[in-house]
Amino acid sequence: MVVKKLKVLTALVYILSLSLVNVGLAAADTRPYFKAYGADTFSGGGFNSGPSSCNPSDSSYQAPDYSGPSNLYKGGVMGFGTYDANSQKAKGAGSEFGALALGIIEGSSGAGEPYGFSTGTTGYNKTSFANKSTITANNFWGGFLEGTVRQTHCIPDYFGTKQSSPQTIVSANDVAALNTGQYLINGSGITNVAAASPIAAGKKITLFVSGDVFISSNITYGAHNVDNVPKFTLVVKGNIYIANDVGQLDGLYIAQPAPGPELCVDPGPGDDPNDPKFGCKSTFEGGIIWTCHTNSTDPPTDVYVSAACRNKLTINGAFIAKKVNLVRSSGDVNSAIPGETASSGNIAEVFNFTPEMVVGGGFFNSAGAATNKIQSLISLPPVF
Repeated sequence: MVVKKLKVLTALVYILSLSLVNVGLAAADTRPYFKAYGADTFSGGGFNSGPSSCNPSDSSYQAPDYSGPSNLYKGGVMGFGTYDANSQKAKGAGSEFGALALGIIEGSSGAGEPYGFSTGTTGYNKTSFANKSTITANNFWGGFLEGTVRQTHCIPDYFGTKQSSPQTIVSANDVAALNTGQYLINGSGITNVAAASPIAAGKKITLFVSGDVFISSNITYGAHNVDNVPKFTLVVKGNIYIANDVGQLDGLYIAQPAPGPELCVDPGPGDDPNDPKFGCKSTFEGGIIWTCHTNSTDPPTDVYVSAACRNKLTINGAFIAKKVNLVRSSGDVNSAIPGETASSGNIAEVFNFTPEMVVGGGFFNSAGAATNKIQSLISLPPVF
């Protein structure tokens, strides 16, 4: 099981999220890791509210304020990865391309615990982007893109801005049976989402769910070519729980936080009422993707993770969330090798940014979406 595996507070492209974080369970008997292939990752920031931009001063915004060493990890990346001095390459957690982070990208080339998140195919931080050179932090491989002054990095409010008269339905037990179009479920409790077969070529399905979702089966694309690429998008205003026996998910999966109760702090006698810690702030609930979970809102126990979450999960597409809890415990960084490919059975979670994410038109069944075929796409880090 995992004590500490990965924290990415808002990741882009594979895992467009505010936080990829391990839940901190019991004593570790393995150090699992995730890898991303095909594009960059970006961590740190916040979600828009409708068309309104997110507020960097909001308490939910994920970025360092340099108030202390632990605060540097907000909007950053932590994982199990090491530097192999013999090959002069990293192994374990990492991105094939670049990583951009508002907070610290953890890593050390010295002895000690194997904590790190590498970028590129050579070295360990060749494409870890940073713009701040003097920081009071040890063992880091990049990050701190904002510097000491917070800038605005926002994820769109997909649930609030991408709906276009969706059809209301009551069940998503077989999303592959749905026709091309947008669908909406106003959930009560946890909504089950599954597919009895691969999503057929040419189908473009967008499912919005208000409430939590449990993905109980693989969701994959059927055979297709460049002219009939299927698209599946799941947009949840709540949490996404993935069953332990799910091994592959194709498409775009989004978990957004829902507005919670307003949190107000009043000044006391002698306090400065203009101090920013006083006043009312918005709070948010949900927006978490769990890569291994039961059909319940209760967090999985350490016993469950150790016994049930030891199989690999492959995402051919992207995650977008406030937080992604990576709790698959397959593999161990001690068995990792430099230059590991996505097919390795030693990786707990693999994110492949596949061509289907780009070709065949956009997601969300957008009206008036371009139908022109992409003939060639060349990208270098930073990619997106």
